[in-house]
Amino acid sequence: MFQNPNDTRVMTMPRLFLLALTIFLLAEGLTMGSSEDPSKLPHDLAIRVQRDIEKYRKSDAQILVRDARGKPVEGASVLAKQISHDFLFGCNIFRLDNLPTEEQNEQYKALFKRLLNYATLPFYWASFESEKGRPNHERLEKMARWCKENGITTKGHPLVWTHPAGVPKWLDESDPVQVKHLLEQRVSETVSRYKGLVDIWDVVNESTHTRTFAGLSMYDYTALPFVWARKANQDATLIVNEFGVIGPNGGDQKYFDLLSQMKANKVPFDAIGIQTHMHRGPLPLRQILETLDRYAKLGKPIHFTETTFLSGGKETTPEGEKKQAEYVEQFYRTCFSHPSVKAITWWDFSDAGAWQGVAAGLVRKDMTPKPAYLVLDRLINKEWRTTAEGVTDSTGTFSFRGFHGIYRVTVSDKSGKSKTVEFHISEKGHNTITVRL
Repeated sequence: MFQNPNDTRVMTMPRLFLLALTIFLLAEGLTMGSSEDPSKLPHDLAIRVQRDIEKYRKSDAQILVRDARGKPVEGASVLAKQISHDFLFGCNIFRLDNLPTEEQNEQYKALFKRLLNYATLPFYWASFESEKGRPNHERLEKMARWCKENGITTKGHPLVWTHPAGVPKWLDESDPVQVKHLLEQRVSETVSRYKGLVDIWDVVNESTHTRTFAGLSMYDYTALPFVWARKANQDATLIVNEFGVIGPNGGDQKYFDLLSQMKANKVPFDAIGIQTHMHRGPLPLRQILETLDRYAKLGKPIHFTETTFLSGGKETTPEGEKKQAEYVEQFYRTCFSHPSVKAITWWDFSDAGAWQGVAAGLVRKDMTPKPAYLVLDRLINKEWRTTAEGVTDSTGTFSFRGFHGIYRVTVSDKSGKSKTVEFHISEKGHNTITVRL
């Protein structure tokens, strides 16, 4: 078709359309090119994470070596080897001694205690007290004692939850006054009885997403159990626990507002619990840090209470295990770097009996470690564990920087005299010890 070059009406629309299309495609290309893989740390965050691990998870320490008269010993050999972490690396331990064979039970325990120093025990009211007035203390006390004997800190989960797992069949909810009384009794007696065995509690679970007990408002339903728990154990660490917290713009507003109100009213909660079940895919690491930055403003420690990332569907797969291991490393680095985070709990330890029957474990059903387990073993037991060795200077001092935890320190002078002591490098400690030979 012939087109008159002076007829702008014929040429304007195609040109405008092509121009708009070009701008759109360029914009899309720029967006696609700048988008971040949510499962990987972008360069700016990777720099921040590595910097903050060094800054917040380690402290300077000094070992002062003195002779019997108190004089500095120059040239003494010093070996400081970290033997435990202050940071809580955990998992639920629901399958302890509850696997088909004794061999599997022993492997479960061996792998758990090699990697982790923190265990969540199941205090779901419906199964804990399936018959009114007859709570199953035997099982829970046995689990707690095994953990204590193996240097594993324990947490009870949960005390208050209106999910069917948290509501015994015998509980008649038609009488709110009686329900409130039974709930207070449940919290008070459980926390009191386990004092010394279990001193950390997920007190109230998912209160911004579920119904409440006894016709209480969401606030009272959340706040009152903390008052009861504090009376039962003045030294306990009491946690609010919630899911759906991580998100854009600093995460869930409803949960943030609830915690802010509780803090303003001096409700005795000690830590903020954040669940991160990722059955549908990875949470963006940038959003995790943004949410942590916001919640840190509340001035309370943060615990990742339930973390899941699958290595397959119902069954684990090689490809799924690779993706799980890659994300686990980035997730743990990200969370470990943030100064407000004090604990990370994985959910579940093994695929055997895992929640929702999926491949959520760090180990397979046959109790062999997945790559994710090996990644955490490398991080927790090697990269994030300090061994320092050297000699004292002219002032009898050996200085180093180490991850927070307990150290076994061996000092030897040139004559062969030696002494071994334990030394705690802590986040807020003086971190200086004097060793006399």
